Amino acid sequence: MIKSKRLALVLALGLTITVTPALAATKSPTPTPKATATKKAPVKKKAPVKKKVSTVTPSPSPKWPPAGFKTDPQNETKLYMKIPTAKELVGLLSTRVALATQVKDCTKFTCGAVLVASEIGCRWWQVTGEVVGPTSKENKTLKTFGKVTTSVAASAPQKIVTVILVTTEPLGVGHIISNVSADCNQGEPTGPIPNTEYKAAG
Repeated sequence: MIKSKRLALVLALGLTITVTPALAATKSPTPTPKATATKKAPVKKKAPVKKKVSTVTPSPSPKWPPAGFKTDPQNETKLYMKIPTAKELVGLLSTRVALATQVKDCTKFTCGAVLVASEIGCRWWQVTGEVVGPTSKENKTLKTFGKVTTSVAASAPQKIVTVILVTTEPLGVGHIISNVSADCNQGEPTGPIPNTEYKAAG
């Protein structure tokens, strides 16, 4: 089993995703047609068009280690993690139906997302994080409301995986998912995959 060291990364997402529609095109004024006398030009025969042979350029290999990702200071684990920006996340959700389905409850509950990758690949991933936020509107003292654990299926070597952390903690003012860690496991899963569990703090 290969495990990452705990990285104190903050998921700055209270995941309420909105997509701004494209601006409607402004209608241009219709020009008034003018009557003009025209003469028919003699028809010229077109020369035969030579066909161009297209060549396919292979896609460049993904950069490794992935840019913008963090790992342990000594890079001993060969595990990499990144918190996606809102723009990156919206792009991922627009192309992956499964991810979009997972975030349907994130308009009501505290959620987050993390990108993970491994040098050698993983049989399954387990990502954990804590819901942290002010105790109340009046009391700004930070409080841990609970812990979320999400398990997802295997990933190939150097493959970036998007993990959505969905809790049942109601959205609160300033609530985020923090203290995120990721484990890359090579043994048998200890439970169902995929799976998410949230335990509220006692």
